[in-house]
Amino acid sequence: MQTDDTLISATDEFMIKEEEELQKAKFIAKPHEKLTIDHPLGFNGFIITRSDNKINIAQPEQTKKINLLLTDTFTKNQYVAERARGAYIATVSQPQAAFALSFAAQTTQPTTNDAKFLNKYLDQQRNNNGLTFVKLDLQTLRVIAFTDSSFANNRDHSSQIGYVIVLADADNNANIVHWQSIKCRRVTRSVLASELYALSLGFDTAATIKSTLNQILACPRQGSIPLTICIDSKSLYECLVKLGTTQEKRLMVDLMCLRQSYERREISEILWIQGDKNPADAMTKEKPCNALRKLMDTNKLELDIDGWVEREGEGYN
Repeated sequence: MQTDDTLISATDEFMIKEEEELQKAKFIAKPHEKLTIDHPLGFNGFIITRSDNKINIAQPEQTKKINLLLTDTFTKNQYVAERARGAYIATVSQPQAAFALSFAAQTTQPTTNDAKFLNKYLDQQRNNNGLTFVKLDLQTLRVIAFTDSSFANNRDHSSQIGYVIVLADADNNANIVHWQSIKCRRVTRSVLASELYALSLGFDTAATIKSTLNQILACPRQGSIPLTICIDSKSLYECLVKLGTTQEKRLMVDLMCLRQSYERREISEILWIQGDKNPADAMTKEKPCNALRKLMDTNKLELDIDGWVEREGEGYN
């Protein structure tokens, strides 16, 4: 049963066969539309356009509906409604706004200052474009997960954690495919703990994406897609690749699981990168992140690596 629009990547032969089967089953369905340079697609409230070898997604109708709050007379319901609309846009096409909307969601009794904070980012969302995707080489495709955290930076002294997951090829062409900024539900008693929880969250999602792509691309490409983890915490990096230890027993299970994945080559590389080159920095801090902005604008990946491990049979360029 189809209850809404469906977005699919398929060959012409498959779509013809699907249409025949729908008619045989006497299912009522919308006629399918094909994305071309001259024909954009509308899906789930956003617009998908194509130009040459690029695809762009944007939400012009949603951004038009954004109404800035009147800071002196706004109500809590208005605050929640506008925050929810901004969060939806941030989830689909504007990763740079993910932290601000996640932070705003933690406010239960909004004040004038909260309204001003939310207005600032809602206004930026109204003036920002969506995401662009470029063509990648399937034979050199890799999944790269950037993770980051901010220790006890929320109002209730909890930590904010987040990640940005990118698909890239050997020429460093890159597409952002998933991101998240959330309040850590677990108690963090150290910077290392918050960094580890962010890494665990990012790895789980990246591993799922990797597994899905391996199944989809089993025929077009040879071998498993490598997964690279990028972190800007030296202490966490040394715990993972240099068998460093921690006194916090609660962290040992997470560390052992990640080490096991690293030893099994489920994680191909763990890289220690410069903090200002980490796009996930935008998921945990209010300040602008040039690394994320540059990645979105150019679809090019730039890594400033401070540490990595040469592994037998694998290399990193």
